[in-house]
Amino acid sequence: MLNSCWARSWINALLVAAIFASAGCQNLRTRNETKKGPPQAASGTAAAENEFPGVPQPETQKSSGPPTFLNQELPKVGLILGPGGMKAYAHLGVLREFHKARIPVHAVVGLEWGALIGALYAVQGQVNDAEWKAFKLREEAVGLGGFFSSRTRPQSVAKMESFFNEVFASARIEQARVPFGCPAHWWNVDRFGFLAKGAFKEAMRACLPYPPLFTDNNGVTAAPGAVDEAAAQLRSLGANLIILVNVLGKGEFLPTKAASDNPSDNVLWSEIRYEMMRARSPHVHFIINVDTTGHPITDFAGRRALLEAGAKSSAEVVEKLVQQYGF
Repeated sequence: MLNSCWARSWINALLVAAIFASAGCQNLRTRNETKKGPPQAASGTAAAENEFPGVPQPETQKSSGPPTFLNQELPKVGLILGPGGMKAYAHLGVLREFHKARIPVHAVVGLEWGALIGALYAVQGQVNDAEWKAFKLREEAVGLGGFFSSRTRPQSVAKMESFFNEVFASARIEQARVPFGCPAHWWNVDRFGFLAKGAFKEAMRACLPYPPLFTDNNGVTAAPGAVDEAAAQLRSLGANLIILVNVLGKGEFLPTKAASDNPSDNVLWSEIRYEMMRARSPHVHFIINVDTTGHPITDFAGRRALLEAGAKSSAEVVEKLVQQYGF
């Protein structure tokens, strides 16, 4: 089992290195190595320009199921909003259902495009505000719809700059209504860490870039498979009931032509799907699996349908949470 895990990490590192060859990185760290401690900021690198705490150590103890709470204490819910490009718009539907059921979200961590939805929600802690801003993307990035539906090569995250400026302005993570964090890899200095301080738009520049939508941002990419680390980060923010929203459980990754033109992207996302599916207690207590069949990662036009899919898929878990914990 250990050898298998090392083999998977080695294969992932080679794939990412091939796709982000422009970063000029060598000797990428394995998943186990990224958990050893906080990254050390290097002078003149992107890591030196961002503030983030050390990487919390994921738990190693075994658990038989969701935790119980004494004296009718309500749990502090921590949400991991998983990766998936445009599929991440399904997270808005999940957040809407939590709001309707009056389940407070104590903290949120977003992976890849889950980071954008999580950040938009965290600023005010209002799902309506997050939804309104998320759907302004068409207005802020002219021509993005056609670009996402037809191209096969990743673009620079700099094309999102006007959108970031509009929806985040000068907002900072430490002033958010809901505690927030997102993980990234600094491949050029061989480091991994969470952005949990500083400007939201700085965090987005680090936590969003990933193929097929974006290339690396000066050697920095999202860390879409960091589920266990995200759970540990949520606990460091005070959450004690961890819920993963997985939008990769079902459905294709890329349109048919793009998939045939870029088989390495399909392999990468298959590995990320595996990381979502292997999540379990004690790191994650509940998983909301959203069926996004018919909506590839690049489906910009399908965002509204994805939101509705998120709402539909989360209803059963939301009801269970209300019944079990008395929200």
